[in-house]
Amino acid sequence: MRSFLLSVFALLLLAPAVLPQKPETMTVKVFFHPDKLDPDVLDCNKVHPVTRRIPKTASVATAAFLEFLKGPSPEEAKDFSGFGPPETNGILKSINIKHRTAYVNFTDRLLTQMGNATSSCGSGFFSMADATLLQFPTIKKVVYAVEGDTNEFYEWVQVGECPHGKQHCAKSNFR
Repeated sequence: MRSFLLSVFALLLLAPAVLPQKPETMTVKVFFHPDKLDPDVLDCNKVHPVTRRIPKTASVATAAFLEFLKGPSPEEAKDFSGFGPPETNGILKSINIKHRTAYVNFTDRLLTQMGNATSSCGSGFFSMADATLLQFPTIKKVVYAVEGDTNEFYEWVQVGECPHGKQHCAKSNFR
């Protein structure tokens, strides 16, 4: 009997390591254009958060941005609009956060797949992207680049050279 009880006790101790565990999750906000609040799209830069549950991660800002790039879910699309696949497939290379700045490095696919993002209302993409990243207290500024080149990005969106100064526009900020 004692042997049986020891076996049961050992099984109970080891069970959590052997049995599949429910993965830990967390919630993040992603921002999209609120179609119901602005049905005539009078303000392309108006954004509103939706909450998503994702696997827990230490890279919360990157995970939130990846959720944003998925675009509104079918349920969310009843109330919100935004960009998503196929336009956003493969466009993010990396996000590097340092000195309270998020350095978002896109692949060159951005230039060919996201042409609408530079149109008058397409600029709303960057309002949504900024809001998704600026929700985090560790981020106060967002700087974009294409393959590490900020001028390539800011010329593409018709701003001209990177407007954030040499320190923030340096290629070394982007991975």
